[in-house]
Amino acid sequence: MTLKYQLTAEEFAQLEEAKQALYVQQGEVYLLQVDGIPQEDVSGLKRQRDELLAEKKAEQERRRAAEEQAQREADERARAEGNYQQLFESSQAELDRERSSLVELRRSIEQRDINLAATRVSTAIADGSNAEILTEFIVRRLKVAEGQVRITDESGNLTVSTLADLEKEFETSPRYASLVRGSQAGGGGAAPKSGDRVAKKWEELRGMERVELRKNNPAEYERLKKAHEATK
Repeated sequence: MTLKYQLTAEEFAQLEEAKQALYVQQGEVYLLQVDGIPQEDVSGLKRQRDELLAEKKAEQERRRAAEEQAQREADERARAEGNYQQLFESSQAELDRERSSLVELRRSIEQRDINLAATRVSTAIADGSNAEILTEFIVRRLKVAEGQVRITDESGNLTVSTLADLEKEFETSPRYASLVRGSQAGGGGAAPKSGDRVAKKWEELRGMERVELRKNNPAEYERLKKAHEATK
């Protein structure tokens, strides 16, 4: 029987347990975990995000154009009526809008630089969705100061650390071990060998982890499975 790369929940439920172990749940679907097949393709989500951002920007431009047109018409009426006070207030309001727009643009550029730096660090030590999750934590440790992306400590204070230092910190931190590439806790490293005890419970093991455990340590695989079945 040919195994599909992606299954619905109903299709997954109809598989034998041994074949279910080859899959891992991703949202509402199950993906086949096989070497050579990408674990997760987030390019579609990124493309959709970019399209939504483009639509939002276009809508903002249309709204701004409509507001500017309405303001020009109001200004023309004010000039015709000799209402100089209204013209002054209108110019001040326009100036305030421009200042606000510049502040927003600067913040947007700073956030873009922070996101890019965080992504460089996360993709250097993690893959796929793990890298995306790790990026969210790394972003919290970055801040733009004097036009440069700087590293902060856990309290948000600027440090003299570099991105390389931050990369090493996340790579070696037990807190993020399950996300880092090559970490046994995340299923990316070597599976426990025969005689090794697995720290996780049966229900905590992902599909590929069970497959690797059964291949490398069948006794431990059976022990965890029986312990799980005994609790039912």
